[in-house]
Order: sequence, then structure tokens, then C-alpha cells
Amino acid sequence: MRKLKTTIAVVTSVIAMTGCSSQVGGSAAPAEIDVRQLDTGKYPTRPLSEYSEFNPSFTFGRRLAAMRLADSLVLGQEVDPKLTFGSFESIDSGTPGVMSKAVVPALEPNNMLYGFATGNSDIKEFAVMSLAPGDESLADYLRNRKPTYFGLSVMQFPDATTAERAATEIERLDFDVAADLNIRVPLGKYPGAHSHWRPGVASMVSTLSHGSYVVNVQAGVAEAEADKLTDLIQRVFDAQLPRLDKLKPLSPVEVVKLTSDPERILERTLNPQKLSSPDARLFASYGLQGFLQTRRDLLQIQGLYKKVGADQFGRSWDSYIIRTRDTDAAQTLLDGMFVGDAYKPAEAPEKLTSVKCTENKDPMDEVKRFSCAVQYRRYVAYVQSQQLPDAHQRAAAQYAVLANSQ
Repeated sequence: MRKLKTTIAVVTSVIAMTGCSSQVGGSAAPAEIDVRQLDTGKYPTRPLSEYSEFNPSFTFGRRLAAMRLADSLVLGQEVDPKLTFGSFESIDSGTPGVMSKAVVPALEPNNMLYGFATGNSDIKEFAVMSLAPGDESLADYLRNRKPTYFGLSVMQFPDATTAERAATEIERLDFDVAADLNIRVPLGKYPGAHSHWRPGVASMVSTLSHGSYVVNVQAGVAEAEADKLTDLIQRVFDAQLPRLDKLKPLSPVEVVKLTSDPERILERTLNPQKLSSPDARLFASYGLQGFLQTRRDLLQIQGLYKKVGADQFGRSWDSYIIRTRDTDAAQTLLDGMFVGDAYKPAEAPEKLTSVKCTENKDPMDEVKRFSCAVQYRRYVAYVQSQQLPDAHQRAAAQYAVLANSQ
């Protein structure tokens, strides 16, 4: 059986700061910090549009459409509260790495436009989307940990007829990988779903067309029990399909016309690379749902995000930004960040007031050793670095970008 693979204007002049090479904007508004006095080091302090212009293309449009779709994908915990660990992949080409090579021939010929995939598991070490097709020994080893999981891929096709044809072909190609071992399985609640499993193996795959969308689910439970597998897949469909009903499919022309930063969230984010090419992992904007797909480590504070009305999130390389309801809500969010045993208070940079720094006790790929968050009006942004002085300069530059983006 196939395995999923994978594996987030008050300025009027530009004045050079004494003692550093960065360019910092002009006078501050009343009661605001004069950003010309901040130590921003080598980092840019102006809005991104002053450095880089976004050029629409079908390639970029597919990436943006995939990010848009991420905001309509169900999180694992909405299906089962235990499924809090996960990963994601953007599907923005006709040969996505997240899909089994066996089913790729069903995608491009049917003009798949874009998609998004997430993995959801109750075991941190069980990376649903990291299993390459054919890695049977690795898959068997990981299944011995008896995880509960599902991998969810949603793809949009030009119309319902094409989507149904693609779903049928995906099932046929996937089933034929081990046609002598696989058996077809009906889903009582979803008679149009194409499903199969291999008896004795604790996983099942199901593919369903829903309007212009194709929804593909691979699910696993602790023991090889068909009833539990079909129940899990049906619960995924129950949670996912209503979300797709609310998301208007895009035509190829609409895909090309997508803008990279409609809410001007990335415009306000520190971007040391000065690059504006959309990327689901490195340069992207999401709503709360999509952001949590890309940052499962922040699931525990989603209640705080909802409390402060956080509705837009941006990632620009190692910088993040959050738009809240208003200034008071932004201050509440800042106060609630970096709280818990995983954080140790760190010295804050000079001259910044609404700022909070931490030393992360468990650094990893997504989280560097030091983080600093700054609040400006209704926005909270945070930066990361392996060195505290560098984190301070990034925080100062981020505040300047926020001030200079009004």
C-alpha cells in the first residue's frame, strides 16, 4: 500500500544610522519609539515592497493556492484529540513528492491545479509523511509503535468530472501496486469513496472526489482492524468535506491572478533576504488554521490566539508576524508568549519597550536558541537567532519595519 511522504507610512525619509549600515526611517509618531535610535545592525528596516516586487506566474499562483487551501484543511485534533503531532507539504506541481510515484500518472494528465497535504499522529516520532513509497521495512518498524494516524491530501482539479476521473485512477493505480494482496472496502457513509486495505496491515487508504476536489486519506490504527480503520477515515471525511463546501474552487486564470500578500502581513515582516517568492515553509501568509498546520508546536496556545482575535499570520524566513484584534489584544498576546517550562527569560534589547525575549530550552529546526517578540499597534512579531545580540538586532529591525509600514 502506498505510503505518504514528507515528512507554516509614517516615514518620510531614509536616514543612515550612526555606527551601522542599516537604513532606518524618519520621525516617530507621538508616544512611539524613534526607530532611528535603534541598533538594527545589518538588517533592513523598510517594508518589503521597497526592495522586491512580486511578479505573478502560474508557478507562484499554484503555491499561493495551496497556502489558501491549507486554511481549509482539518487539523488532526479535530478528528481525534490525541492526534496533535503532524507535518505538512504543499502540492504545487504535477509530480508532488508527497504522493506515491504509482499514482502520479493520475494527476498531471487530469490537470491537477494545486493541493495541500498534512500528516497527523498521536506519536511525535511517527512522521506520517516521511515514509517513502516502497520503504516497507521502515514502515513495518514504525507501525510496531502502534500509532494512530492519518495523512490527508486535498487536490483541486478543473471540474467535478475530472476530479471523479482522477479519484478513480488514483485508486486503480494504488490498488494495482499489490493487487494480489489488497481488497476493496466499502465506506457505508461515503459510497462514492474508493477504498482498500491489505488484511493484516493496520492501515487503509481511501480516495473521494467532492466537487472539483479530490480528498485522499491514508489512515492507521494500533491493530489491523478494518472497522476501526473505516471509522477513522469516515471521521476525517466528516470533518473535512464541510470545509471544502465553503471554499470556492479556482480556475487556472484565478490561480495566476492570486496576490502574494493581500492582507499586507508579509509587508510588515522582517525579511533579511529581501525576497518575495511565495514558499509554504519560508515565505507565506496563513489564517489561524493554516498556520497551525505548519506549526503544530504552537497548538497549545491556539486558545490565546483565538482570545486575541488573531486572524492573519505571516512567516518570512525566520521571522513571524501575527495580526490581532487591536492594540490591547496585541499586548495580551505578547504577555502570553514564551510561557512555560520550555522557556527561560532572556535579556531584552535596549530602547524597545513592548518586547519580550526568551532562551528556548529545546531548540530545534523550527525554533532557534533565542527568540524575541515585539508588539506594535495590533501586530506582534517575533524573530529568532542562535545568538542573543543578533536576536536583539533582528527585534529592533522588526519593530522598525512595523513602524515604517504604516
